[in-house]
Amino acid sequence: MELINAVLVGVAVFIFSQYFLKLILEPTINFRKVLTDISHTLLYNQAKIANAITGDKELPLNISELSARLRSTASLIPGYSFLSFIKIFGLPKKDNILIACQELNLLSFGIKDLGEDQGDQAEKNDRSLKRIAELLQIETTYIEKVKMPQQTHPPDG
Repeated sequence: MELINAVLVGVAVFIFSQYFLKLILEPTINFRKVLTDISHTLLYNQAKIANAITGDKELPLNISELSARLRSTASLIPGYSFLSFIKIFGLPKKDNILIACQELNLLSFGIKDLGEDQGDQAEKNDRSLKRIAELLQIETTYIEKVKMPQQTHPPDG
């Protein structure tokens, strides 16, 4: 009887671990890879994006594709909202993903030549980069706010 219980517990542990691995861990890792790809693409092309330089036909397509991949990979994670809430995998909120996808799509149009003033478009692109970083908790620019250390005064003496 003990042998049967041990075998049943072993089988149950195996099934649970496979469920966790295939249905939660692997999709989460794929999602995190998409976040990394987004960060990489935006950092690598920061000069073009920040200055609203048009002419690169692949970059807008790449950003749009990353937006679609972000949305689709998030939907593959069962219990995404719960996992995001408990912050076990560092997942952004589900609502933030939709907004970030919209910002990525706006950004992809911000580097197409649509006849808009380059300075205005550069400002819009900068806002989108900041918003995407905030929503997805990733780096999108090399410019970060640096916290200045508080100055300490020597003790009176």
